[in-house]
Amino acid sequence: MTDLEFESAVEKIRAGDSGGLREIYDAYGDRIYRIFLGKVHHHQDAEDLTSDFFLRLWECAGSHRTGQGHKSWLAAIARNMAIDHLRKSVRMTPVEDAEEAGLPPDTDTPESTVLGSMQAADLLASLSEDEQEIVRLHLAAELTFREIAEVLKKPLGTVAWKYRNAIGKLQKLAKEGRLV
Repeated sequence: MTDLEFESAVEKIRAGDSGGLREIYDAYGDRIYRIFLGKVHHHQDAEDLTSDFFLRLWECAGSHRTGQGHKSWLAAIARNMAIDHLRKSVRMTPVEDAEEAGLPPDTDTPESTVLGSMQAADLLASLSEDEQEIVRLHLAAELTFREIAEVLKKPLGTVAWKYRNAIGKLQKLAKEGRLV
């Protein structure tokens, strides 16, 4: 979706036309879900947050400023919602308890999809929190480094450096045979 198409959809929302929200959902629903899943690591929570995101977008569409870069604006809203969610809730069921309860393990994470490995979460855990977030935003949410810099309020060079550093660490682990 181009900035012009996004602005048109936002104008529809401001006018009370839900078609504008549908256009944005069709263009970014999956991306927003992946941002949430990358932060909360739980499918149901990510789905709930995605639904809440679009309700919030309906309410706050009037606050979007033309020419501010809609992708980074959407990602910032999603990131802030995920952080709020994580602050409010502490997961009470660790993986071991879920397995003991007979529930299947949750293995469909963005890491396993992107890296194609059951070890991906452990590998990403070897990265700093900043590096993990940048890798997820770039690979799972498909944001550019410039958009990530805007979302995280970090210099563009820092974001690019941290991403390259993280990929270098993952490549080293792959050479050591820790990446399947």
